[in-house]
Amino acid sequence: MKKIGILIIALCMCHPVFSQESEKEIPEARNEIKVNLLMTLFSFPDISFERIWANNLGLGLSVGFPIESINTNFRILPYLRFYFGENETKSFFIDANLAFEGYKKYSYYFYSSYGDYRSETKNELDFGLGVAFGYKYVNSKGLIGELFLGLGRTFDRNQIYPRVGIAIGKQF
Repeated sequence: MKKIGILIIALCMCHPVFSQESEKEIPEARNEIKVNLLMTLFSFPDISFERIWANNLGLGLSVGFPIESINTNFRILPYLRFYFGENETKSFFIDANLAFEGYKKYSYYFYSSYGDYRSETKNELDFGLGVAFGYKYVNSKGLIGELFLGLGRTFDRNQIYPRVGIAIGKQF
C-alpha cells in the first residue's frame, strides 16, 4: 500500500512538469494567401495576400487579371480589413479598398470628306475607392474559407467595380 501511495504522489508531482512542456507558445500564422473562386468563374481570377497585424486588423493586396479580352487589363486592390468578433477562427469583417485599374481606352476619328475613320487604342490607369463586408472561417490546420460582397467606384471613368468572392486559401 505504501508503494502505491508513493507512486501516486510521484506521478502527481511529475504531472505539472510534463504539462508545462506541452504548453509552449506556438507562433501564430499571420500571413494568408487566397484564391477567389467566384471571380475565376467569371474569367477574372483574383489572388490575395493578407497580413494579420492584430486580432482585429489585416492589411492585404489583391491582384486580378482577365482571361478573356475585356476593357480591363488588370486590377490591383490594396485593402484594410477590420474584423469583428472575439473568435479568431470565425469573424465578420469590413474592408476598405483602393483600386488601381488598367484599362483600354478607345478613340475614333471620323473624316467627313472621305467617309473614313481611324481608331486608336491606349492603355490608361484609373483609381477608385470601395468597401466590402464578409465572413471568414479558419480551421485548425490553417485552411481558410471566405465569403465577401462589396462595390467600388473608379474616379476617371466613373464606373462601378465589384468586390465579391468565395475564396479559399491557407495561413502560414
